[in-house]
Amino acid sequence: MNCTGVNPRVHPQWQPEYFGEAVTVNGKAWPFLPVARRRYRFRIINASNARFFNLSLTNGLPFHVVGSDSSYLPRPAAVTHLLVAVAEAFDVVVDFSESPTPEAEVVNTAPYPYPDGDAPSGLSGKVMKFVVAPEKVWDDRSTVPARLLEYVEVAEEEAAQRRYIVMYEYEDEATGSPTHLYINGKRLEDPATETPRAGTTEVWEVINLTQDNHPLHLHLATFQAVRARGLVGLEEFKRCMERLNDATRCDVGRHAVGEEAAVPEHERTWKNVVKIAPGFMTTVVVKFLMVDTGRTYPFDATAEPGYVYHCHILDHEDNAMIRPLKLIK
Repeated sequence: MNCTGVNPRVHPQWQPEYFGEAVTVNGKAWPFLPVARRRYRFRIINASNARFFNLSLTNGLPFHVVGSDSSYLPRPAAVTHLLVAVAEAFDVVVDFSESPTPEAEVVNTAPYPYPDGDAPSGLSGKVMKFVVAPEKVWDDRSTVPARLLEYVEVAEEEAAQRRYIVMYEYEDEATGSPTHLYINGKRLEDPATETPRAGTTEVWEVINLTQDNHPLHLHLATFQAVRARGLVGLEEFKRCMERLNDATRCDVGRHAVGEEAAVPEHERTWKNVVKIAPGFMTTVVVKFLMVDTGRTYPFDATAEPGYVYHCHILDHEDNAMIRPLKLIK
């Protein structure tokens, strides 16, 4: 492991991301798991510091996604590839009774850094292997329900406030290497500027001016992305934002008119992590309440010391893509 930073005179050890070669699952490197020819439910969470995983099974079986993070989906969604950001989780069902092969590897094709980095190597492209029993299990009575759970409506129109949340990466003028990352041009130590009222809904327009996809995580709140719109004239907008740090004064409405990227069906639920694509403005509906009941929190969410929100790439939140979040009454 290289412990020398990309800008040693600024940060002796910090690197924008560190990527190891050994993929571990439940503490073991490239493990295998014997499975019967029946359905299995797995909870997949990406505990890497910086690596995204785009997972698939080499025998072609789909993942039937039934939940993500702390919520179920309204209905199952079948996917052959599952992109999992740092700290993101998915509940999936795999039916090995339909496996055409006696073995199935879980493989990873996500570039690193994501989305425009290097392709995975022969090591980081492999995750684990399932060894499928030859005989079929005839008494598997498990099913995947056609419908799951419903929570409170997204109700973007009911938002009490709309905020612009802007992600920046700053570079050394001499080397071009990153020195730090900020949200809204501010440090963690600066006073909170996001002060929502407990029990309300807000819309956060999250603008990513960096080259990386950032997994956004809010403490306490639950949220979901509803759309992402590409930024036209990105460099012009970025220069204005670096000078004024004000999306309204920089005429974001004139720039956020590019292609619209649909939110995948298996991510359309109340989440703890949403992916913020580079060069896009992602509209995120945030609920500062209990999404299963629609009621406010059963405790004083305004008490000190408050909360934070941040990019969940550990190398980014440490330097210092993280801001305080203070709820008010």
